Amino acid sequence: MIAKTKPGLKIGAALAVLAVAVLIGGGPLAATQQAAPAAVDVSKLSKDEIETLIYERQQLMIQIDKDSELLGEIVAGIAPAAKLKETTAALARDAKESHGAFSMKVPGGRTKPEAWSNWADFSKRLDAFVAGAEQIAKLGETGSVPAVNDVLGEAMTCKGCHDLYREPKKPTT
Repeated sequence: MIAKTKPGLKIGAALAVLAVAVLIGGGPLAATQQAAPAAVDVSKLSKDEIETLIYERQQLMIQIDKDSELLGEIVAGIAPAAKLKETTAALARDAKESHGAFSMKVPGGRTKPEAWSNWADFSKRLDAFVAGAEQIAKLGETGSVPAVNDVLGEAMTCKGCHDLYREPKKPTT
């Protein structure tokens, strides 16, 4: 998924990935070959590049939230079961992308500093999220809503990570 760029920023998603790849020493080819990008030397990025990376990570998480909500509606019988396969596939794809986005270790957004200082635990939780989303996607391919529902609670480990590593939303006034 390539998110829309933040209004007012001049760098797009593809350019951000390319810039990060060059900055970490891989060049343009590495941008297409890396499954999980290495940490970025944030000191070498412009403010716009940092803001774009954070914004795109946030947009990815928003999409995961929307797809998770739709999956909940499918399981509850509110949304059509015909959307099961595409929704679970999108969740698996975006879970994997989120791991890559966080692996760049660009602080900011609602991600608490503890995510970076406790990287081993945070990364382990991301791995579990990716594995759970992949399990759900495999079951989603069968079209069996009950099979997906049976593993949903243990496979989607979002809350455990969010409770530790995500700042709460700021109240709107």
